[in-house]
Amino acid sequence: MLHVLLGGIQMGDLDGTGNRLRFRYNPDAQNEPAFVPLSTGMPSSELRWRGGRIRHWLQGLLPERDGVLRRWRAEFGLADTRPESLLAHVGEDVAGAAQFVRPDRLDAMVDRPRSLTTLSTADLADLARAASRDILPYDAGTGLGRFSLAGAQAKFALQQTDQGWALPAGAEPSTHIFKPAIAGLADQDVSEVLSMRAAARIGLPTARAFLADFDGQRVIGVERYDRARVEGRWLRVHQENLCQAAGLSPLLKYESQSGLGAGVCAGLIRQHCGNTDVATFAQAIVYNYLIRGSDAHAQNYSILIAPGGCRLAPLYDINTTLTFGPRWATTMAMSIGGESQFDRVNRGAWDRFARDIGVDPEWLHAELRSLSARLPDALTDVRSEPDLAATASMGALFQDRLAEWLRQVRSALGT
Repeated sequence: MLHVLLGGIQMGDLDGTGNRLRFRYNPDAQNEPAFVPLSTGMPSSELRWRGGRIRHWLQGLLPERDGVLRRWRAEFGLADTRPESLLAHVGEDVAGAAQFVRPDRLDAMVDRPRSLTTLSTADLADLARAASRDILPYDAGTGLGRFSLAGAQAKFALQQTDQGWALPAGAEPSTHIFKPAIAGLADQDVSEVLSMRAAARIGLPTARAFLADFDGQRVIGVERYDRARVEGRWLRVHQENLCQAAGLSPLLKYESQSGLGAGVCAGLIRQHCGNTDVATFAQAIVYNYLIRGSDAHAQNYSILIAPGGCRLAPLYDINTTLTFGPRWATTMAMSIGGESQFDRVNRGAWDRFARDIGVDPEWLHAELRSLSARLPDALTDVRSEPDLAATASMGALFQDRLAEWLRQVRSALGT
């Protein structure tokens, strides 16, 4: 059994394994002012959930890299890599506010002890080097990993304190995620930070990204939007990605793999967040098209879940492919009006896309014109910011290839 805590409240329990996996809400917890459901797709009006929906939701909290999962299985002495087995060891700090806690850890978790290991510059560099080899921190004394971060890219998580960076454990949440550059893609970390910063500069709600250097080990840093500082303490904020909201396996994150398309994603956002956030989602699709970002799949959009309602989370994991050598990405994670190839998208495809997601086509075309006109200047501004000034060659490459691509876009759209 695993107890599921949210904001220190025991909001439910996870029991069973495999096909007999079950999640049960604690009825008493629903009287707490801070109570929210584990998932928008698993409302607490139904106390018990089982089977694929809860299993897929848990899978969405784990890395997608088989090597990490197999290493955890060996380190923790497990018989399998099922999500419920792994989360018994790495489930105390995951995306969102839920913590998956073994019974022997419950008292310590509810008492909320401060458990932080302050890190030196050398420690940080060691963490970054280990992450680049897909090795994540593990506490042999407690038999616990420090965190679980979803996705295909290696990551590690830290808490920012008044004294510097620290490795949190137990009730203490991480506040920032760090990622080494993707192996084999020169300066990929720079292009990702440029892409994120330019999105924010043109007004899209975007997680704050920066470059950090830990004793010569350069990594992308991202401030977690699912954390909040209240009265001097960091707290977790609940969220789920759109695959989790839909009850789908993270293996189905791409539309081409029978995953979610933009129409279904927009429907989920409209149902839980409202039309304003659907418009933001449409702008995000436009932006990824304009920077030729090929990885804007359903796991890279999330919903923040609060007692007062839900809203679309800030954008994250945005990255251009224009800088990835001479061959730019050709295929999008989600099709636009049924067209999945960047070079084949035209005005008619955008009209169909507008109908698919339920927005006004003229508004959408205005956004295309506006964002494409503002993007070059936004990128120019971002390139001059202090932590990016030393990466001028990558910024220049991005700017030049963006100008070339935007000329093609204007021709395709007849603008």
